[in-house]
Formats: sequence, structure tokens, C-alpha cells
Amino acid sequence: MLKTATVPQHEWYDDQPLTLTFPDEWNVKRCKMACEGQAPLTEAQIKEALNNPIGTPPLKDLAKKAEEVVIIFDDMTRPTKTWQYSDPILETLHAQGIPKDNIRFVIAPGSHGSYNRLDFVKKLGETTVDEYQVYNHNPYEMTDYLGDTSYGCPVHVNSEVMKSDLKIGIGTVLFHRLTGLSGGGKIISPGVAGIETIRYNHGDVGGFGPGFKSHPTTGYLKNDENVMRLDIEEAARMAGLDFKVDTVLNLERNPLEVYAGDFVKTQRAAVEGTNKWHQCESPESDIVVLGNYMRENEPQLSFFSGYSMVKEGGTIVLLYTCPDGDINHWIFGRHGKTVGASLWTTQSRPLSKGARLIIAGPRLKSFEMRYKEEQVKWIKEWGDVLEELKKYHGPSSKVAVVPDGTSAIPEVYMK
Repeated sequence: MLKTATVPQHEWYDDQPLTLTFPDEWNVKRCKMACEGQAPLTEAQIKEALNNPIGTPPLKDLAKKAEEVVIIFDDMTRPTKTWQYSDPILETLHAQGIPKDNIRFVIAPGSHGSYNRLDFVKKLGETTVDEYQVYNHNPYEMTDYLGDTSYGCPVHVNSEVMKSDLKIGIGTVLFHRLTGLSGGGKIISPGVAGIETIRYNHGDVGGFGPGFKSHPTTGYLKNDENVMRLDIEEAARMAGLDFKVDTVLNLERNPLEVYAGDFVKTQRAAVEGTNKWHQCESPESDIVVLGNYMRENEPQLSFFSGYSMVKEGGTIVLLYTCPDGDINHWIFGRHGKTVGASLWTTQSRPLSKGARLIIAGPRLKSFEMRYKEEQVKWIKEWGDVLEELKKYHGPSSKVAVVPDGTSAIPEVYMK
């Protein structure tokens, strides 16, 4: 007889849950996130939040003074169902007489690369993609230089964004390994910033990459005084980001909280909600299995949960199930056998906790997990993963299954 645990999977591919089996003699805990089972806001409640902003005039008043509007939305590394917020925003803009031809959407990938029509439809809906201009962002060209921040960061921002006199951003707040949490001004930098801006903010300001030392204010959940975030917020202010929507999601990616208005105030409010709703049970365990739902194409983010829970000498199992594989990264990524981006490092490191890492899923040779080869195994089939685990873990082993390590904040980390 086998025990089972189900985790969400394939956020952009019809949400197909994954059920994992385990030997009956193992002590299996499917960890619960606080947001699971929580009823989302209704359409009326979402509209109410959008119509009652914090720190800015209502959108309808901002729209009265605008001729050209840009709506900047987060990319496929984020779980936002953008249409839930862009549809009522479009209603408000049209009610103020702004025609469709004067509204454009720009995706905010930072240095992640470009996207296609199918991606835009998943984010915005078929009707919006049919009827409105939707553009990619190129960090290497077509940017305007706006000056330098007080941190010395040269601010280059997408030229089409800068041609618009009303700038609206839509995104979600999740934990972030560099800026503490996401959201807020990040929709501008790195979202639609030039590569020089992204490189300086991540490297010179944050201290990430070869030859740098990470700044002590950076790291998981370090938000308010984080130098990367403060630099980002200066850049967003220089770019004139007028109105931001920041959301807090349940595990179905629907909003539990929505904040609109000034991008600093919305982000700080959403941070409180994220810290509350994304807390996850985190028992110390011999084996930690990490689902990767909300940021399925950045599965390595799950190590925040994995390291918080695995025992010394234990095993972390990283589910690698995204049909698209891992996201491209022009600033940190490896792009050849011996070639990588400007902040890429060739150095591998040992697992900081746990003796073994199993990556469970189809292998992509260019996927980079910079850990010692002798500690890492790629195993495609779940049955073979179990056989490998049995070599090291006996019948009384404790197993923790995290439904989504890319959004879960371990309770143990919050104590």
C-alpha cells in the first residue's frame, strides 16, 4: 500500500495537479500553506480595490489627464492572472474617453528574454490580445536614459513606456532571494529597464555576481531597507510609474488581497499579506520534496524552503516539471559550455544543508544547478526517484512535501 500527496502543477498549462506516491512505512507530511482553501476576492471586490487606491488619485482622475497609456505586466515567471485586473482597468480608461489605439501593453521580463502571442493570451486573455497592442521589451535596445540614481545606477527604461503619459503596472508579491520580496517598482527595474541598469542594480548595488559581495541588506524577506529595492524605487520614480497594482494570491493564483496606487505603498501593504498568507508548515525532515507551481520555470527558488526543512545529511527532491523548462536569464545565466552572462559564475558549491539533491523530471543539459556533481542526480521517473531514496532512507524516514516551494515561506523561518 502506498501513501500519496498531491501538489499543484503547470500553472500555464491548464493546472494539472501532480500526485506523488510514497512507501507506506514512511512518515509523509504534505505541508499546508496558509493561503490554501482561502476564498478569493470577487470581481466586485477587485474593482473596489482598484477604485480606492492608496497614495494616488483614483485611476479615473489620472486618466482624465492622459492621452497615451501603457499597462506594464509581469512575465511568465510570475503567477499573476493579469486579466483579472487589466479588464477592469481598461473599463476605467475607456470610460474616460481613451481609445483602444492609445493603450498599449508591454510585458516586463527584465533580462529573461522575449515572449510570444500564446504567452500574452495566457496573461491577458484572447480578446485583449486581439484588440490591443502588446509588445515585448528589449533590454539591449530602444531604451531612454533618464539619469543616475543616488546609488550611481544608470537608469535606462523602455522607450515605448516612456512615450506614454500614464504608466500603469500590474504584478504579484512573492518572496525574492535578492530584493526580499517582489512587486512594487520592480515592474520598471528590472522589468522594462535596460541591461546596463539591471547589471548595475544586481551587481554594483546588490553585490551579486563574480567579484562582488552581497550587500548585508539583501536576501530573503529583507525588504524595506534593501539597497537593491531602494535603488529600484528611485528608478521607478524617475520613470514616472503612476499607478501600480500589487496582489497577494492563494494557491489557485487568485487574489486574497489587492492594493492599487503608489507603488511603494502597494508593495509594502502586499508584503504584509504575503508574509501572512504564504507561510507554510515546515517540519524538519529526512526528505523534502519541493513542488514548484507559481514560479515553475524558476524551480531553484524552492531551496529557500528545502534548506529550512531538511535535516543534515538528508535529501532534497526538486520537482522539475515545467514544460517550458527553466527561464532564460541574460544577466546571470549560462549560455554555452564555457560561456555565460556578465554576472554568471563558473564556480560550483556544495549543498549548504543536506547530503543529496535529486532533480526529478526530464533533463535539460543547459539547465544550471551550480552544485557539486557528486551531490546531484537527475532522475526522470518518479518510481526511480523512490528507489534512489530507499538507498539512503529507512522505513521510519520523515518526508515533507511542500506544495509550492517557489512561493512558500517556511514557518520555521518566521520564528
